[in-house]
Amino acid sequence: MQRTQIYLEDNLLKELKKTAKNLNISMSEFIREAVKKELNRYKKNNLSQFIDNLTPLESFKDVDATNYVDEIRNKSRIIK
Repeated sequence: MQRTQIYLEDNLLKELKKTAKNLNISMSEFIREAVKKELNRYKKNNLSQFIDNLTPLESFKDVDATNYVDEIRNKSRIIK
């Protein structure tokens, strides 16, 4: 773990101290958890954007995905 320094507005610092005290944790722990939560949210948003931007391969652009999967399942000897 590395030590770092940040600057906070007075009202934000006051609210941070109050919230951390109410949760019975240190300000540092509260900040670490808040940063982790935001980073995870950012990662999920990036993944969602990535998935939303996916396009099918040129050879599959006119293929209905549900029918394609159903055809493969119907041909399977394992599923029958």
